[in-house]
Amino acid sequence: MRRLVSGMSVDNELFSDIVRYEHETIRGTAIINSNVGSPIFWSCNLHHLVFDTCDLTNARFFAGSMIDNCTFIRSDLRSVGIARDEAVFTNCEFSNCDMRGMTLENATFIDCTFYKCRFNDRILQAANIVNCSFAGKLVDITFEGNGKQKLIANFENCILDGVRFVSCDLTQCTPPKSKNHLYVEQVSALVKNALTKIDDDPSLSDDDRKVLVRSLRKLEYMEQYIFNTAHMKKIYGDVFVERFFSSLECNNA
Repeated sequence: MRRLVSGMSVDNELFSDIVRYEHETIRGTAIINSNVGSPIFWSCNLHHLVFDTCDLTNARFFAGSMIDNCTFIRSDLRSVGIARDEAVFTNCEFSNCDMRGMTLENATFIDCTFYKCRFNDRILQAANIVNCSFAGKLVDITFEGNGKQKLIANFENCILDGVRFVSCDLTQCTPPKSKNHLYVEQVSALVKNALTKIDDDPSLSDDDRKVLVRSLRKLEYMEQYIFNTAHMKKIYGDVFVERFFSSLECNNA
């Protein structure tokens, strides 16, 4: 059975199930329509590798592995395991890959592109996403920072459904160009003002006031935010969304 080596180009091959690659450099390799088995990369350098329609579900990255200028196309990455802070992906492209279950939060991605990939319901650290571009629909993703951590990302060609931003600075983000998305600045000040007004609004029922206050308080430490108004309307209804943005004195049209 096969093992990964530099310069190889294979199509529809079966690789050895469990292979440990330790302190190896592999470059210029193209793998198509293949199950790569369960490779364990221990302090390895992977350069200019292409995985096209491959099964990589059992790959593991440890001990400071570096993945540079690699391309993953229509590949299954669902259970790829990455030890915390022990893998860096630089100038890599992920296209139409299934990344659900991959421990993305443990890796660093620099100058990478994610095109129509699936990685629902993940928490990504803003510090580990550096100048990356996303395209397609992102669903139930949380970008989390440490308070003032800058998230450097391009969402221009994205739809953000249930995407949350927590404790991070969005000033270096490119928001989606879709009309359903709204980028708002000075959110913390707007929330503070809104909470004061809500307390004095006699038109609100107790239940409506509680829901609105709870939604606003989630944003009280954010200075910028990107809202998907269409997704919010699906979850909360038109009336609530109109009231929410009215309290912030924002135009959500």
